[in-house]
Amino acid sequence: MSKDSIHNSPIEQEDISINIAEIFQAIKSHFILIVAISVTFAALGAVYSLTIPNEYQSNVKLLPEIDAKSSGSNLGGLKSLAGLAGVDIGGGSGVDVVRPEIYPSVLQSTPFLREALKSKVFVQKRKKWMTVFDYIVTSPELPPIQIFSKDKSKRKQEEALTIPKEGLSPELINLSRLELIGITNLRNRISAETDKKNGMVTITVKLTDPIATAMLINFTQNYLTKYVSSYRTEKARKELKFLQDRHAESRKTYDNALSRLSTYKDQHRNTFLQVAKDQEKKLQYEVDLAFNIYSSISTQMADAAVKIQRETPVFKVLEPAQVALEKSEPKRSLITIGFLFFGVFISLVIVFFRTVNLKQLLDK
Repeated sequence: MSKDSIHNSPIEQEDISINIAEIFQAIKSHFILIVAISVTFAALGAVYSLTIPNEYQSNVKLLPEIDAKSSGSNLGGLKSLAGLAGVDIGGGSGVDVVRPEIYPSVLQSTPFLREALKSKVFVQKRKKWMTVFDYIVTSPELPPIQIFSKDKSKRKQEEALTIPKEGLSPELINLSRLELIGITNLRNRISAETDKKNGMVTITVKLTDPIATAMLINFTQNYLTKYVSSYRTEKARKELKFLQDRHAESRKTYDNALSRLSTYKDQHRNTFLQVAKDQEKKLQYEVDLAFNIYSSISTQMADAAVKIQRETPVFKVLEPAQVALEKSEPKRSLITIGFLFFGVFISLVIVFFRTVNLKQLLDK
């Protein structure tokens, strides 16, 4: 190490040393300024918190049935033995096609949100029934202090866009501008989470009224359970509908064949010709065939009805919805404290620039 570096080291240490006494002296001399700025920011935070309407939250916890198909269940023991040997034989299609991981996506879909906007809730503060669309879009709940008011005279056109029907899918969704606003708003208010360990689904809904929140989460729960049940049993229901149509046709065929046989017997009661007997046997054969088909379809239709019941999933409600007694947000005290600390930081920065000679500090 050179002599110059040794000689300059104490000076550099002296230059970068901080005098704690001077800092406390500067804060003490500007104490009123620091308090004034901090209180001003705290007051701004309190006012800002009052511009946010109260939100009430409600939760529902569901434990859905996860259907393990027969292929997976029958191979359960074999899969365990194969696993010990380090061989994976796979699960095939033995797992439920509607996994709980898909449920949050169902509750974020546009068809569900459109149905939710049409549902009716009772608003406690207004003491009347309203659609969710009217409650959150047309006449939303106002905060205690309203600073930024929306000019309703400049509201965008409500009607949906006019589009040609030729060549377009009937499943195409045509939303109006206000519907899009309502769906976007509602998408941020309804959420669901799935626990991957046990499959438990937690649904959360937030609105500005506790009664409306509880009613909307009840609608959401019913929609989800019906959607999953409909999806799981759709194939079985189509099969039952097909069998019901064939059952009606086979019954009609059987009745017609029996009527023709009865009419023929009445007309040829005293006939002993072999031709007449052969014709009667032919008609009797048609009756027996029609009856066998009718009886077989009846049995299949009963089996299809049982299959629908067997495929219908079961949802166990672990934690039902409750009417919130206290608001979940905004946390006005935390907002005020946050603004207060921000005001203290700003005031200390101002004191620093007023105390330190920047020109002299930069020249060193």
